[in-house]
Amino acid sequence: MRKVQENLLIRLAAWVLFLLAVWGCAVSGQKMILALSCANDSIPQDTGRFSRVLDDYVGRVKVYVDYQNALTGVLDFETEQVYRSEVKQTEEKLDRANTNFRYQVFSENGSEVIASNLDESLGTLEQQVEAVYIIELEQGGELLYGVLPMETMDQTGVEDEFYFVQKEFLEDQANLDLYMGQTIILSAIAAGLFLFALWGSGHKPGQEGVAVTWQEHIPLEAYLLLLGTVLIMEMYFLGGVSDAWWNWWDYGDAAVRKSIPLVGMIAVGGAAVAALVLRTVTVRCKAHILVHTTLVLRLAVFLWTSAAYFMKTLPITWKSTLAFLAYLGVIFFADYWEPLYYYRPLPGMVVNVVVLVIVCWWSAGFRRIRKGTDVIAAGNVNHKIDTTRLPGELKRHAESLNNISSGLNSAVDEKMKSERFKAELITNVSHDLKTPLTSIINYVNLLKATQQTDPKAQEYIEVLDRKSQRLKKLTEDLVEASKASTGALSVNRERIGMNQLLSQALGEYEEKLEERHLTVVCTEPEGESYVYADGRHLWRVIDNLLGNCTKYALEGTRIYVELIRGKGSVTLAVKNVSREALNIPAERLMERFVRGDTSRTTEGSGLGLSIARSLTELQGGTFELVVDGDLFKAMVTLPQAS
Repeated sequence: MRKVQENLLIRLAAWVLFLLAVWGCAVSGQKMILALSCANDSIPQDTGRFSRVLDDYVGRVKVYVDYQNALTGVLDFETEQVYRSEVKQTEEKLDRANTNFRYQVFSENGSEVIASNLDESLGTLEQQVEAVYIIELEQGGELLYGVLPMETMDQTGVEDEFYFVQKEFLEDQANLDLYMGQTIILSAIAAGLFLFALWGSGHKPGQEGVAVTWQEHIPLEAYLLLLGTVLIMEMYFLGGVSDAWWNWWDYGDAAVRKSIPLVGMIAVGGAAVAALVLRTVTVRCKAHILVHTTLVLRLAVFLWTSAAYFMKTLPITWKSTLAFLAYLGVIFFADYWEPLYYYRPLPGMVVNVVVLVIVCWWSAGFRRIRKGTDVIAAGNVNHKIDTTRLPGELKRHAESLNNISSGLNSAVDEKMKSERFKAELITNVSHDLKTPLTSIINYVNLLKATQQTDPKAQEYIEVLDRKSQRLKKLTEDLVEASKASTGALSVNRERIGMNQLLSQALGEYEEKLEERHLTVVCTEPEGESYVYADGRHLWRVIDNLLGNCTKYALEGTRIYVELIRGKGSVTLAVKNVSREALNIPAERLMERFVRGDTSRTTEGSGLGLSIARSLTELQGGTFELVVDGDLFKAMVTLPQAS
């Protein structure tokens, strides 16, 4: 199909055949129109053409009688000669040897025949013609007339207007179906060829896409002007042809019939120009350059885009003001414009209903945006606001919110990616540190098993042992903090007694607390407080909190441990007085590697609170810190188990 579409010879043949089909359609169509005038009539005498010819001959008889009557009076020589010449010409036209029309003119009393073209040897007027018509003359008397039957016309051999009317009537009735079928078939062929030619327009062999020629660089208005000029000229020529058809007895039947091919050529010319215009329009549409090659469309697009840009850049306050002024103008126009004034207040009510619909549409769109904004603000950054059928300003606002949502989503994804990268880095580095650290610890243990004679060497071994154990603890904390923050730890939640677990933890830390001269004040509710948590992770949380107290609490002070039960949850609160000034916000203390000891002289790693919070949240609980001066308070809240 593509080769057929790109073949120049085939397309030229299609255009030529199209024009030939148009010519044939125009010719057969004219013949069909002429035949249709006889379709509803059974005899030639019923047709309009026959009536017009008959009226013309009756008029000639009247003129003939008038001129004869005028010649009986007193006339000047020149007028008399003119009248005699007219009488002579009319007598020749009405002579029975030249026409199939028969007539008799009687005097006013009906006793005398003033004029006639009858052959009395053939009988009376009623015997010679098919029907006798009678008309009263203005100057007095009667005119009786009629037309010979068709068979009589064939015998006399007189070929006048009546002969051709009856002959063409019989031919048109016999060929009406043929003319109609030709017209329909040629119209279909012309339409098919035209569509095929348009389908192939703009394509060339070996060239992808649409080939634009010099014709498409001419402004479309020039083609439209050419088409309009051709149409006006054709209407002028066709007006003359239609006049010949209407007054065909003045021009002659042969002249009317000869005009049919001429009208066909005129139709071909108009079709050729129209096809040229439609071809270039089709190519421009295929190449998407119709607007750019049409001056009026370019001007309209420029004005529209300028107005749209002006309205877009206009502040919303001015837009609202202009909209309100436009509303007032439309209301005034609807109430006081004269054609609408008589229907008051109906036009104004219609305008108000339309405005109400627009306001409701705007309000519904605003409500949709408001609900979408609430969803995004609640944390669902993937939510997209539906912008279909939203007003212009609201649609732009919704698109901006969707873009913000996409930006937030990208930022969150980037942050999660960064967190995963940091967790993987910490895990990998910690894993790589374990191997040499294990070797160091093993060699230190071997050194401790040997007999050292030098006291300094024994002291160095103890320092190595203490520092390697601290480094091991730090590495383990790093791995656990990384896993806890990313949710990589498995959680097996079960029913656990909080009082019992707290008592065990306080028992293990009793010696360490006594070394720091710290006193524990424990407050527990009556009965066991059960929580729904992972025992291993919960133990680590309590261990980190008590370990914090031993590292950072002021010596000689009290540590308050309180267990609170109620409202479907159990809260463990640990309070102590810090040895160092706490000039760090509570949220900052829960970050990794942040310590209350800014000098970092203690053995803490700064990961305990971060690990405790992550583990608490993994178990479905909350972890809070409160810092008030030197008072430090940590609260772990977990769901209560029934």
